[in-house]
Amino acid sequence: MTTSLLSAEQLKQQIRLRLADGRLPAIRAGIYKTHRGTGRHCLVCRQEIEPNETEYDIDGAGVVLIAHELCYTLWREESMSRSQENRPSRRDSRAASP
Repeated sequence: MTTSLLSAEQLKQQIRLRLADGRLPAIRAGIYKTHRGTGRHCLVCRQEIEPNETEYDIDGAGVVLIAHELCYTLWREESMSRSQENRPSRRDSRAASP
């Protein structure tokens, strides 16, 4: 769970907006590790991750990205959804062939 004041739907909307304008990177790799919260701030909701919460460390192209469990789950879902939307369909790729 997250200490965010936003609902899950509000978090999803924020994630979508930040993915679209590049302020939040899409998750390409999996979880690097999980552990008890260390007081660092979640990249998604920007709230501190308390010791009674699970902190997710995500490998992000040479840096470690930090998120709450729920924030990570929503961020991953939106990242995957976005990558599927940007992937050309088989029909599109066949139509583009000479």
